[in-house]
Amino acid sequence: MGLVTVLAWIVAGPAGSAHAATACTAALCVLDASAADALYVHPGSVQVNGSILVDSTNSQAALVSGTTTITATGGTIGGPAAPAGFATSNGGAYSPAPVSQPAGTDPYAALAQCPAASACPTTPTPPFPTVSHLTGSQTINPGVYTSISSAGGTLTLNPGTYVVTTGVTISGGKLTGSGVTIYLACPSYPTACAASTSGAFFTDQGGGKSTLSAPTTGDFTGMTFIADRNNTATVTVSGNGSWLTGGGAVYTASGKFSASSGGKASFTRAVADTVEVGGSNSTQLSVIPTTGTLSISIPATMGLGAASPKGTVSATVGQVTVSDQRGLSTSTWTASVVATNFTTGGGTAAETISAGQVSYWSGAATTTNGTVTVTPGQGSASAEQPLGSPVTAFSSSGNGNNSTSWTPTVVVTIPASAVAGTYTGTVTNSVA
Repeated sequence: MGLVTVLAWIVAGPAGSAHAATACTAALCVLDASAADALYVHPGSVQVNGSILVDSTNSQAALVSGTTTITATGGTIGGPAAPAGFATSNGGAYSPAPVSQPAGTDPYAALAQCPAASACPTTPTPPFPTVSHLTGSQTINPGVYTSISSAGGTLTLNPGTYVVTTGVTISGGKLTGSGVTIYLACPSYPTACAASTSGAFFTDQGGGKSTLSAPTTGDFTGMTFIADRNNTATVTVSGNGSWLTGGGAVYTASGKFSASSGGKASFTRAVADTVEVGGSNSTQLSVIPTTGTLSISIPATMGLGAASPKGTVSATVGQVTVSDQRGLSTSTWTASVVATNFTTGGGTAAETISAGQVSYWSGAATTTNGTVTVTPGQGSASAEQPLGSPVTAFSSSGNGNNSTSWTPTVVVTIPASAVAGTYTGTVTNSVA
């Protein structure tokens, strides 16, 4: 008797986000635990879609000075020093008003760094090359560089990771790249930066225009800038007409994120030791998380093979992938699976295999991308579950864009009373 499974897959809408217990879940995380003016605006503007968390316990952890406002649209502004430690002067303001909140830990503390992460380029033999672009158009490839600069024309980065050991300077030129991560290392690379070392910086100045987008797959999914965790150097944009658009997150756990003198910077998330905006009312720092989709993809049809009454038939049903492109600071999802009865002919009792006789086990994840922790619903065949009612196939918690794939197995037990025929049924997957 042959059995053919017709798989109809349904994608549910994304679920709401939940807050992690210890990691910072804000769109803008300022990590320094004790600095005065860890978030400093004097003047300029900070505009965040989401929340702002300042970890510093200093009596003046944050300061906004001048006729400007730090704004967190749809979120909160806070930290352990709030509200008293969030100072204002000369007309500065916060919207909404700061509230006391516990400090959050580094949300990217588990992110693999170079050269260990699989997204990192192969390390060549030193000395590493230097790129000094002056005019016209030039395109370069991912790799390890001593420095990269552009003083005119357009410098294009092909997709991938660019490790830089001393710095990147865009001064009057244009920097573009899609699917790009810039990794700010130290001259000791591939050895990590020593504690409190000022290593590679990124500076966009003098009318420079940097427009980048982050990778959508791999270890560095959603990350535009990553600094070695001990690198204290600055990611900065400075000067009227200068802008830095990072279509992903900037992560510099020991460094400063700065906009000054009319420069404008925009990212989907920012995690930095300290943040400073100043020099002009036109200076602007924006953190606007992307609102992508939560989706599931799977094979459309699958044949399970043949078996006799009182026997069993099983097969893997191909790769199932959940892709979470919502760009949330904390993202959770649960993938569920359920089956209909399998029938042949007219679907009489003898021509029906009930959904309760159809079992499923997910197995372990075959691939994960981004910052994500996943839990299989059924880690092995011994944990298989009947699909007469919905069961959890996989669950996940993480942040930023991420994806998870697995290859599940469906097992059908054939009743002794089953007649010969080709049986079909529907297995429905959803994610929320």
